[in-house]
Amino acid sequence: MKFYRNGDGDPCVEAGASGEVIGHFLTEDIQDSPASCNEIMTMIERIFNGEITSWRRVGNAHILSLSKNEAIIESLLDPGEKPLHLSLADFRDIVRNWLHFLDNPE
Repeated sequence: MKFYRNGDGDPCVEAGASGEVIGHFLTEDIQDSPASCNEIMTMIERIFNGEITSWRRVGNAHILSLSKNEAIIESLLDPGEKPLHLSLADFRDIVRNWLHFLDNPE
C-alpha cells in the first residue's frame, strides 16, 4: 500500500484491487484528518483494553464497525460491494500508517 499526494495536494492511496475498499475508506472518510485517525485509534485502544466491546462510525462513504476481533468496512455508496473484514490489529496498523503519512508531508 502506497500513500501519496496528488497534484492538488490531496492524500491518495495506491493499493491494487485487493486494497481498493481500504483505500476508498482512507481517502473518502478519514481524508486529510489526523483528528479522525486519532479518534479511531482511541477507540481501537479502548477495545483492546477492554473498556468497550465495540464501536461504530458512519462516515461520508463507509460504515466502520470495530469489535474485539475485527474491523468491518461497508460501503454506503455501492450496496453491491462486499464488506471488507480485517483483524483489528491489521486495521490499527493501516490507520497508524495513514496518520504518520498525514503528519509527515514529504
